Amino acid sequence: MYAGCDLGIVSAKAAIIDDSNVLALEVLPYKGHPRQAAVEVMDRALAKAGLCREQIEYCVATGFGKKAVPYADEAVGDLICHHRAIREINTSVRTVIDVGGQSFAAFNIDDNGWVSETAVTDKCAAGSGRFIEIMADVLEIPVEEMGGPSLVSANPATITSQCVILAESEVISLINDGYNRFDICAGVAVSVSGRIISLVRRVDLNEEVAFVGGVAKNALVVANLERKLGLKFAHLAGIDPQVVGALGAALVARDERRRSK
Repeated sequence: MYAGCDLGIVSAKAAIIDDSNVLALEVLPYKGHPRQAAVEVMDRALAKAGLCREQIEYCVATGFGKKAVPYADEAVGDLICHHRAIREINTSVRTVIDVGGQSFAAFNIDDNGWVSETAVTDKCAAGSGRFIEIMADVLEIPVEEMGGPSLVSANPATITSQCVILAESEVISLINDGYNRFDICAGVAVSVSGRIISLVRRVDLNEEVAFVGGVAKNALVVANLERKLGLKFAHLAGIDPQVVGALGAALVARDERRRSK
């Protein structure tokens, strides 16, 4: 049995696999205490798989808080884990867009399966999952309810600020000016999509394109990106896009143990 933990800034993810199957995938949002979140998410995954910690042969940690995962045997970078997972899930993918809570990245995979180009930013939360969460809090709308009417908004509000603090003030002003909250939600999605596209343009956009990370579960952002990029994102074989990093970490753990035997 092999495990992976992807400890981000707003959520912890865990994956457990054996030699040929995915046994458990788990996501745990959290506000603080990353070490505790890493333990809890793995405990939940173990319970789902009907396993105990001692049955895990090797565990790899990844993500923003990878060094805080107390039970990991090794820490590996995000890009390596996402690349490994995508190669397992869908070998047709040639560009990967990864947008998490704090940072976002894009990279290309050549015909031989190697990473050929990368672009990464972690200097600003604008365009990230944390940005969306902050805007949702201001709007007093749960993140998971930001879709619905916003998907068909004919008048998305314009949000010009890239700084999270200034954008928050801008959204408050829009609310005070009487803007419909779902039009503001649509405006947030447009703003986030624009930031993501500015990064994606730093690499070649080669189809098929996979969108992974927690923001890939936001229907508003997905719809905006697909429309602006003129494509449909690749299928991930039913895998939750938020746990791709954790799955990749588990696959790396399995690869490591196989190489050492």
